[in-house]
Amino acid sequence: MLEMMRNFFCLSPAIAATILSHEYARFITAKKFEAIKPEWGAPGFIRRIDPVGLLMYYFFKFGWSRPFPVNYWKLRRVGYFRAILTSISGSIVNFSLGLVAGLLFYLSGLYQYSTFLPDSVSLFPASYIADVVYWTMVINLNTALFNLIPIPPLDGANIVTVLVPESQVNWLVKYELYGILTLLVLSLMGIIQLIMWPITQFIQLLARLIA
Repeated sequence: MLEMMRNFFCLSPAIAATILSHEYARFITAKKFEAIKPEWGAPGFIRRIDPVGLLMYYFFKFGWSRPFPVNYWKLRRVGYFRAILTSISGSIVNFSLGLVAGLLFYLSGLYQYSTFLPDSVSLFPASYIADVVYWTMVINLNTALFNLIPIPPLDGANIVTVLVPESQVNWLVKYELYGILTLLVLSLMGIIQLIMWPITQFIQLLARLIA
């Protein structure tokens, strides 16, 4: 029970940083390209939480948030580059944040205190900070790659939406309604975990090699 609580308090800041960086990156990019309406406001944090996606973060160390609305049709009319860049901006920032957290984890010497690595020194609060930075690295890198899967509400689905012919747009809109349900079913069947397994294992191996 104590271990579960510790993991919860270490994971929560890492998950919050992942969701906020992902959605604000999309918001800032879309705002620069004038693909959002002023009345939509800022992304916020609570409004971006998807309950199922949040549980996925805690159980599997990757998940999804509720996407900030972006007018991809307008972006596509002015150029595919802008539309695709906006689609993957969240994943780009997550990947960058994961790399920065990894460098911080190594260069600062925090790896010596992480409870997830062998021969570490358990010394609070250094061990707590080390674990938060470790999960920030792992979850951001996982999320960046996971979001490339072309299932709504993930970034990969937005790329497909941008690239498909106009005749397929109506079909995709109907498909989007079942996106989260599809992700949930695939997760319960273990298929998403199977797809992500080599990625999560590689990222955790990389963390151990860095340390």
